[in-house]
Amino acid sequence: MTGESFSLDTVVEERAAVDPDFQQGLDWQQTGHPEEAAEAFRRSLDADPDSALIWTFYAWALAAAGDSHGAIAACRRAIACDAEWGQAWNDLGEYLMDTGRENEALFVIRRALKSRHFDAPHLAQMNLARYYLHQGSMRRALAAAQEAQHLAPGFRPAEKLAQWIDERMQEWNIRD
Repeated sequence: MTGESFSLDTVVEERAAVDPDFQQGLDWQQTGHPEEAAEAFRRSLDADPDSALIWTFYAWALAAAGDSHGAIAACRRAIACDAEWGQAWNDLGEYLMDTGRENEALFVIRRALKSRHFDAPHLAQMNLARYYLHQGSMRRALAAAQEAQHLAPGFRPAEKLAQWIDERMQEWNIRD
């Protein structure tokens, strides 16, 4: 279950205000320079190796730079720092799927949904939809995409995915 009082944006803003390397990593990341972002986040980790937040952003930068295996390792470090850090659980599930390890992804995505420090359950639902599509369960994929829509009204990726799945189910006459 997600904690209503938790806000990733607030945690990021607070960290950026006191950590110039973290702020620089954010700046590099937002301007499409993942390698430079990873270097800045790595410097930030040198100063605070027990920060789940920094490990998660480091993982994002590594993944964006094409290092999915490094991103997986960084997510695991984030989880070791804070087992309730839902963003790392969710991202780990995404990176596992990206590397063809879908069977490992289901547990970690579900774990994200139970995390206290996670304010984006719609993203985990989207990853569940991806997982179920890979497994061939259109009905479960549709339910997960619709749940993402419910959790984040107006979230276009969820709307588009739910519509695409519904259209395929009708086209292919799937009634499971």
